[in-house]
Amino acid sequence: MPIQESILEVEIVSSNPPKRGGNFSVDEDNLLVSAWLNTSVDAVQGTDQKADTFWEKVWQYFCENNTYETTRSISSVTSRWGTISKETSKFVGLLAKIEARNPSGATDQMKLEDAKVLYMKSSHNKKVAFAFEHCWAVLKNQPKWTVLKKKSKGLSQTPSSIDQVGINNDDTMVLERPIGRKAKKAKRKRTDGDMGFEDYLAKKLQYIQESQEQEKEALRIKSDRVRVNAQRVDIEKESHEKDKEALRIKVDRVRVDAQRADIEKERLRLETIREEGKVMTMETSGMNEKERLYFENLKDEILARHNLQ
Repeated sequence: MPIQESILEVEIVSSNPPKRGGNFSVDEDNLLVSAWLNTSVDAVQGTDQKADTFWEKVWQYFCENNTYETTRSISSVTSRWGTISKETSKFVGLLAKIEARNPSGATDQMKLEDAKVLYMKSSHNKKVAFAFEHCWAVLKNQPKWTVLKKKSKGLSQTPSSIDQVGINNDDTMVLERPIGRKAKKAKRKRTDGDMGFEDYLAKKLQYIQESQEQEKEALRIKSDRVRVNAQRVDIEKESHEKDKEALRIKVDRVRVDAQRADIEKERLRLETIREEGKVMTMETSGMNEKERLYFENLKDEILARHNLQ
């Protein structure tokens, strides 16, 4: 036999509300939230309680712990909780939308302030601020509001969708009640199965991500190898060009040295011709016999070298 979770729906009737003893204070709101939480999380009786029984216990808890010298009827407590739940649910939805946008550099406090501004803009009276932040601070981590928050993140980013988060048109609240032991055991089994599948998906995703990282690393190594080879070719080419330039300089130096030698050789030839010319044109008639004989022999040697005798 399937075990169904018990969901308690309490309808807040707005027609002809009983007279209340003034506005609720922040301390009374906090006490009411505490009363609702303590009654709704009663694992022994919570799942089998009727709506009237549930709210009677909430009211009794509130009255027994009320030290603020106020008297509240059960209808007053129920109506006040309806307002707290409705407005807090709306604010949770707005905050979820702000967080879903993931604004860059925004802190949690900045997101909270943005949600407050959005709450005022979405109200019929644009000047009405969110008055239940003290309640939200206690309720934000409770199952009902965490589920609301997750659902709200999936809605479109429009003012109309945001304004309707967590609000029922017939002003009816759906109170999620704790499940019994058997239902909790069955749910745990289903959760274990889901967790097993989630673990498989997580490991599969991790394997895919690691494979992608390995492929990226292999591609990077290959790219680095190609780049290094290209650099090596460039270095070898540059070295070859330097060797060619060094050889060209060496050849030019040899050519210049050869030209310099030819020039020096020509200079010596011209110098010899000039000296020989002086000897050949030298007047020997005024010389003594030995000097004349020396220069005459020298002229004969010059003529012999030039094959002119």
